Amino acid sequence: MIGFHKMHGLGNCFIFFDEFNQDLSFIKTPEKIRLLCTTSHGLGSDGLVFIGQPRDAKHHCRMEMFNTDGSEAEMCGNAIRGAAMLYDRKALGIAPVLIETRSGIKEVSFEKVSDGESFYRAQMGQASFDLVRSGELVSEDKRKALVWNSQTFEPIYVNVGNPHAVIFLKTQLTHDEMKTSGAWLETHANHPRRINVEYVEVLSRNEARVNVWERGCGMTAACGTGATAVAAAGIQKGLFDKKVTIHMPGGDLVIEQDANAIMHMTGPVQEVAIGQISAGMAHRLSRA
Repeated sequence: MIGFHKMHGLGNCFIFFDEFNQDLSFIKTPEKIRLLCTTSHGLGSDGLVFIGQPRDAKHHCRMEMFNTDGSEAEMCGNAIRGAAMLYDRKALGIAPVLIETRSGIKEVSFEKVSDGESFYRAQMGQASFDLVRSGELVSEDKRKALVWNSQTFEPIYVNVGNPHAVIFLKTQLTHDEMKTSGAWLETHANHPRRINVEYVEVLSRNEARVNVWERGCGMTAACGTGATAVAAAGIQKGLFDKKVTIHMPGGDLVIEQDANAIMHMTGPVQEVAIGQISAGMAHRLSRA
């Protein structure tokens, strides 16, 4: 049987698989990932997360995360808190946990338990504002104006392990408008590797309200890297102080930038269920 843990961070939910003692690579195909993420035929999730042996013995574990469309993400801020909690439990309280991701090594530390949720602080690295060099944004001479429904979007582009287009709103958008424009922006020709989109309402120098269109997922209740990107963009733009509370539909994350410009994210994660995939579904997943 294949065991799993279902967890969420601010309503951003994931199915976690432990690969320390088993090889589940046969699941990691777009078709099988999409199947497991659906609510009608699968487990219902915003993505699948696999944690296993690190490539470097100096680290504690490795995290692989896949979106609902089957694509692999470089990093996921809400998922990494869940990965840290699962490893913490396995290792009986290692602190901090060093987790390998496609975007580098992330250091995650336990903070507290409150109302059934475990809070973790994750080191997210330095933000990069040069997405042209990384190939995630076309050069300025090839870039087209982002005109949608008679308004022009002027994003601040940030990479915090994955690419984001942060839009500080001049006028409010409805949920449907964010959903439609988010899908359009994700796959726009300016963004050759697709992009995450944040819609930001600045409330003060220490607070913002944010909605996120996640690449490969759509509108989600929360996004850890998205919150980090918003804080980094706002600090760079002079809108925020070094510590910002990001309010999202699923709840709040606190983002801080330290003296070395390293971004840190603090927020909750909660385990929802522990289960096993049935023999019939396991057979279906094992088929080529």
